[in-house]
Amino acid sequence: MRHLLSIFVTAAIWLTTAAFAATHHVSILNFSFVPQTIVAQTGDSVIFTNGDSAPHTATAVGGQFDSGNLNSGATWGTIVNSTSSVAYVCLYHSEMTGLIQIGSGSNTDTTWVEQNSPTSLPLADVRFWDANTGWIAGEQGVLRTTNGGDTWTQTGTADDCEAVYFVSATEGWVCGNNGMILHTSNGGLSWTPQASGVGDKLRDIWFADAQHGWAAGKDGILIHTTDGGQNWAPQASPAQDDLRGIHMLNAQEGWIVGSDGVIMHTTNGGDDWVIQLSVPGGEEDEFEAVFALDPNHVWAVGGQGRIYSTSNGGQSWSPQTSGTTVALMDVHFTGFDIGWMCGAGGFLAHGVEGGAMWHTQTPPATATFNGVYFVSDTLGYLVTADGRIFRGQISETPSASPPHHHHTASSFGLVANYPNPFNPSTTIEFTLESAGHTTLTVFDILGQQIAQPLNGTIGSGAHKIQFQGAGLPSGAYYYQLASNGQVETRRMLLVK
Repeated sequence: MRHLLSIFVTAAIWLTTAAFAATHHVSILNFSFVPQTIVAQTGDSVIFTNGDSAPHTATAVGGQFDSGNLNSGATWGTIVNSTSSVAYVCLYHSEMTGLIQIGSGSNTDTTWVEQNSPTSLPLADVRFWDANTGWIAGEQGVLRTTNGGDTWTQTGTADDCEAVYFVSATEGWVCGNNGMILHTSNGGLSWTPQASGVGDKLRDIWFADAQHGWAAGKDGILIHTTDGGQNWAPQASPAQDDLRGIHMLNAQEGWIVGSDGVIMHTTNGGDDWVIQLSVPGGEEDEFEAVFALDPNHVWAVGGQGRIYSTSNGGQSWSPQTSGTTVALMDVHFTGFDIGWMCGAGGFLAHGVEGGAMWHTQTPPATATFNGVYFVSDTLGYLVTADGRIFRGQISETPSASPPHHHHTASSFGLVANYPNPFNPSTTIEFTLESAGHTTLTVFDILGQQIAQPLNGTIGSGAHKIQFQGAGLPSGAYYYQLASNGQVETRRMLLVK
């Protein structure tokens, strides 16, 4: 899946706790900032979205930030660097004011704990089926756990494995040097060779289901199976240099990335591959990994801190700011608002808003991270080029303002809707601190009310509402929760 950087660090770092920055959303609706006051910590992000038809700005009185002109539908964000409260206004409409109060402590922490690894050789790829069952491919074969990584055992695989993929808790494949492909039907207890028909290194492997799979590698190798790997056949590829990362959404559509900054796309199972992007940039111009959240939202990462994303299925690709120039080795999203990427020298970053903002994290080690995989929003794993394995647990601590993604039963706030983007329905969850008259209102990007799924008195605690968008056109919408004088607004995207 990616080349193994041999960076070895002798210091043992058993536990590191890193601040996990929160994201606060401020909507501009009806010539007001909503909410008008937020409580943030230094390092948090604040994202402004203009839902009015008129242009606005969000400009700090003390000069800490200035959004510039925000036209209707525009979104702009800033990272809070102040240690004291920040007042801001709209330069076009002086009656529009807002305040960022600086709280104490952090909203959420990520605790990375090193697990016992049976090897000190490079680890290349990590994948989990559920919170207990996972596998790691590396230079000494495949490691397996059935208890969430508390213990890892080495399976009877060949050396120099580059990537691993499972379609269930029992059936999976691994690829590596000399065209090696191995298959297991018992969770990795035993492995059977499959004839790939190629003799050079395979860097990544991916199966859309138990029958349809792809493997890619050195010098443009690209092979495909429709019978679970009993037979592998070459596919024509427009790229001649190394192919390094695959992500297939299903048996028909997916992406492959590689050297020369190439991104290829197929919509017919690989019968035709089309180059969507090529951004060569020197010796480290490769893309190492690609992740597709849905048919529209895809990210590719690689050399020189390069990260590109698309929100339209690859019709256009745009660079994102990664915050580093080191090689990025892997990227993984659990939802549009929650992403992770890792790379050389212990680089680790968390992304929000589809990667519009990446927050560099304090890593649990300075070794190169070759793979990152999150089983859920709060449980993830990292593997390194010197054989180390880290498990990350995101835990929430109380603060004056609810974090972006999680709310306790005793707090007020909206949780990001899911799925997002959606078609035709999505689930909206929220919590109320106390009982009272509550409204949940949906607005279009012009600030016009188009639906009100909730208008009545309900009790405190957690609630869930299904919103139907079948009769609405594709586009961005805002949903606003209001109860007992508290208001919170979020953005969602309907894609048909």
